[in-house]
Amino acid sequence: MIFAKNLLPVLLLILLGACGSTPPSNYYMLSANAGGMPGSSGPALGIGPIQVPEYLRRNTMVLNRDSHRLTLAEYDRWAEPLKEGIARVVALNLAVLLDTQQVQRYPWRRHSPPQFGVSVQVIQMSLEGNQASLVTEWSLTDVATSVVVVQKISSFKVSADSGADAVAAAYSDLLLQLSEEIAAATREQLATAST
Repeated sequence: MIFAKNLLPVLLLILLGACGSTPPSNYYMLSANAGGMPGSSGPALGIGPIQVPEYLRRNTMVLNRDSHRLTLAEYDRWAEPLKEGIARVVALNLAVLLDTQQVQRYPWRRHSPPQFGVSVQVIQMSLEGNQASLVTEWSLTDVATSVVVVQKISSFKVSADSGADAVAAAYSDLLLQLSEEIAAATREQLATAST
């Protein structure tokens, strides 16, 4: 009986300790998927500003399960603010796609401004069912003249499995598609300027 009396407080402490523990968080980051290393023959680029909707400005991953309801992945987090990750990945992708090492983040240096500025506003970045989608409004500006030479709303989709790893990979693929479109527009502007 004395043993049982002593055992009860110990069991209660163990149960309380188990209730207070939470699973560890997992951290994910976006990846630049343009293969290769940048050269030095491309144009000087300025990346930014990058804007994301308010609902994505959190370190917890946000998943859409249907068109109106958002789900937060409680233990799956971004390793950096999503806005910073998008800027980093777009900059790395464009460096490779346009063969340039002259890439700087906004705000760029006054004494060495880029030839083109790339700004991106993310309108939607979500996972619905087994499909990830990205909708952006982006522009390409001739920095010397402050003229917007291309402005476009673009939409991209890729298949995606469930799970945070798959979401990070799908979003990285979407950003590569965006980067490829921006790179193609930049090449067109360079070709036009040289004729």
